[in-house]
Amino acid sequence: MDCPSREKGQYLGDNTIITHAHAYLTGDLRLFRKSLHDFALLASRVCPGMMAVASGSYMQEIADFSFQWPLQLLQYYKLSGDLEFLEQMLPVAENMLHHFAQFRREDGLLACVSDKWNLVDWPETMRDGYEFDLKYPIGEGCHNVLNAFYYGAMNTVADIQEIVHGVKSDSLLTELANVKAAFIRVFYNKETGLFVDAEGSGHSSLHANALPLLFDLVPKDAVQTVVALMRAKRLSCGVYMAYFVLQALAVAGEYELVYELITSDDHHSWRTMVNEGATTCFEVWSKDLKANASLCHPWASAPIPVLIEHIIGIKPTAAGWKQVIFAPRLPESLREVKLTFRIPAGTIIFEYTNEQMKLTVPEGVSVVGKYVNGVQKKKVSINIAERTPSSNTEGAKGVVNWRHP
Repeated sequence: MDCPSREKGQYLGDNTIITHAHAYLTGDLRLFRKSLHDFALLASRVCPGMMAVASGSYMQEIADFSFQWPLQLLQYYKLSGDLEFLEQMLPVAENMLHHFAQFRREDGLLACVSDKWNLVDWPETMRDGYEFDLKYPIGEGCHNVLNAFYYGAMNTVADIQEIVHGVKSDSLLTELANVKAAFIRVFYNKETGLFVDAEGSGHSSLHANALPLLFDLVPKDAVQTVVALMRAKRLSCGVYMAYFVLQALAVAGEYELVYELITSDDHHSWRTMVNEGATTCFEVWSKDLKANASLCHPWASAPIPVLIEHIIGIKPTAAGWKQVIFAPRLPESLREVKLTFRIPAGTIIFEYTNEQMKLTVPEGVSVVGKYVNGVQKKKVSINIAERTPSSNTEGAKGVVNWRHP
């Protein structure tokens, strides 16, 4: 949960980042599963469109957060391989989308989602000048961030349907195509090659471009223009939205920029927290950015999964970590890495020192990937060898050695 001394509840949007980081830090997915279960059975009992807090009595609703529940559900399945739970939860995700259908315009986009707060980012000063009136209850109009999350949720539910039923719903696929076309038509400015914040707006915020990039809404010929905007704006957002900014840049293959932003000494950076004495993640980049800033907010833990999955380049390609992709993209400035984390089959160990990498995976886990350093663009030689099980690797076998030629 965020800030155990103040809000004392699980925030649904916060959990997108928190559960992802927690899974790597502990290897224990029980709290991840429980959070999904709490929002499915407790928050959706009040409203099928979901509440923003569960478990707890704080009656807050945030539309952006509801759309992230399917993303978390699919992430849990990828990490756990728990197909039975995924099957049980799919109807909840479908019902959540059905709830928001009441706000759909003829073109498929959501407008005037008045039963819930439209957040975009928090605190308000971290919205990069987002040009849309977000006062609750929301007024007339159609804006970018909410519809980007809506499309992302629809696409994720379609992916879950395919896993559970072997096929995506025809009706949902039609809706996806319509919403994508409408999103580009309404929010994409062909003259600038950027996305605007809202229908009729001329402003292009970081948020209005990062989310379309993440959810594959950006026309291919506009990707580099969007990336250039993000490169210029850097982390001109809150720590919550930084997770999506980094993930979007990784999707675009901008790994050097991802690492630079994580390790930068900008005022909007994790280094600022450390310089201000942080021993836990802050709610905002700096204490001076919010009068009552919580100094214990794990929604700021984005670097943990991003570094592991996109910079070190280790993530599951088969549910439950039955198969692992290894695609290291370590920058020149990173001289040493030692990483150990638990997965269902045991422990993954990664070491990088003296320009040599070694990846050890548990028995029964296969490793795939091109094993290419994405920053230096050098081909590498790989040796995969059996390893005798030992106590410190929990029955590990399959050691991948990587060395610069």
